[in-house]
Amino acid sequence: MRLASRMQNLSASPTLAMNARAAAMRAAGIDVISFAAGEPDFDTPGHIKEAAIQALRDGQTKYTDVRGILPLREAICDWVSEHKGLQYVPDDVIVTVGGKQAVFNAFYALLQEGDEIILPVPAWVSYAPIAVLAGATVVPVRTREENDFKMTREELEAAVSPRTRAIVLNSPSNPTGSVYRRAELEMIAEVILPTQAIIIADEIYGKLLYEGEAHVSIASLSPEVKARTLLLDGFAKTYAMTGWRMGYALGPQEIIKAMNKLQGQSTSNATTFCQYGGVAALRGPHDFLEGWCAEYDRRRKTFVEGLGRIPGLSVSRPKGAFYVFPRVSRLFGKKGPQGELKNSVDVGLYFLENARCAGVPGEGFKDDDFIRFSYATSIENVKEGIERLRAAVEQLG
Repeated sequence: MRLASRMQNLSASPTLAMNARAAAMRAAGIDVISFAAGEPDFDTPGHIKEAAIQALRDGQTKYTDVRGILPLREAICDWVSEHKGLQYVPDDVIVTVGGKQAVFNAFYALLQEGDEIILPVPAWVSYAPIAVLAGATVVPVRTREENDFKMTREELEAAVSPRTRAIVLNSPSNPTGSVYRRAELEMIAEVILPTQAIIIADEIYGKLLYEGEAHVSIASLSPEVKARTLLLDGFAKTYAMTGWRMGYALGPQEIIKAMNKLQGQSTSNATTFCQYGGVAALRGPHDFLEGWCAEYDRRRKTFVEGLGRIPGLSVSRPKGAFYVFPRVSRLFGKKGPQGELKNSVDVGLYFLENARCAGVPGEGFKDDDFIRFSYATSIENVKEGIERLRAAVEQLG
């Protein structure tokens, strides 16, 4: 059977692949702790679930406007106004089938053959594959650990060219947890505004912050920056709604209309009754977030301190999201039962087979010297995982 040529260069999501492998091992009776998936272990708050249940009872099971129901788009505008200080109207908004579809729609609406998209790396595993599918050339900006994995002006300026069509800005970052501050965002805006590039600001982790960090949306810097920014967000991380599959985008209506046209020929609207849950999420109480973030913070500190005591590993302190991104390159060249560890994939497999801990190799994030662990799991799993990882590293020859 012949498949389309584009499929030959498309790899499976390493996050989903590693999580599936860990799940298969658990199904076989093997005690595996998965730090692979970026999925909150908390349950969706009850008032959100009840709103979706009531919508089902009320017969909200039919098609909606592809962009999403008006009450949800109005709620998104109000929430963004309150939490980001940005003013949008419902026609500036599209609700997507998960945050990933917002990225997919945006890239396909904006990018074509000959275009370049600037991608600070390490970066979420799906940005580059989706951009390549859309026909663009990815221009990576390799950030450094000593700069908290954030671009410098010199690094960004070196990446800009006449073919630059877009830049991705993910803050807080998956996988590093780095958070861009206002002055750093102002620098990015100064470099990008003289070009024709669109800023694609993925802010889905914007409510998960630690150590007094504040989330600043780059679109809030000025009307000129806002006019050049497509803001992406969603419900999965803030409200533990990963399986609900709802994201959204706000931005210039020309882009939103193009995304709407594309979505109309693919998925159509996000699940109708889930949208009513989204309204409840945005308009309802947010007091649960304080407790969630406090628990994430406890796990974060435990992970950072524990990994830092394991010889051969080092880790910076993430300021947002729920990931640690330890350097594992010092383990390269060491030998385990399956042979020499040559890269992050070897290390990830070694940890899975010998520590019974699943992480996502840095190769998928475009930095092979690291591995990503998610602390969106219990503190007990974090503590046990650290001890398992320590024992596994000590066994290397």
